[in-house]
Amino acid sequence: MKKILFIEDDADMVVLYRDALKGKDVHVIEARTGKEGLTKVDLEQPDLIILDIMLPGGMNGFDVLEQLKVNPDTKGIPVIVLTNLDSEEEVAKKIGAVDYRIKSNTSLGDIVELIEKHIH
Repeated sequence: MKKILFIEDDADMVVLYRDALKGKDVHVIEARTGKEGLTKVDLEQPDLIILDIMLPGGMNGFDVLEQLKVNPDTKGIPVIVLTNLDSEEEVAKKIGAVDYRIKSNTSLGDIVELIEKHIH
């Protein structure tokens, strides 16, 4: 079973993603802040990370992505940025995101397809 970590502060969004992934042989892990997300990466060793940029707690998604990509233990984990910021794709991909999607322009079905593409 593949593990997917959602670093997303909107609990309702994570419930939607979890429901959309039922029956897909994946285990969904949640983190609400960047710091919690990094801790869960170390504990859970996910196969894929879905990362929001706007996060509470003083560490945004770019901070998380930079820390993941400089760490030899986590730099190989694919990270998909899923955010409402439509102007930061170039920055996120330069840091190491494998994909960048705008929440309001991306359906749940598209997210499921994207996840399946990156974990298989």
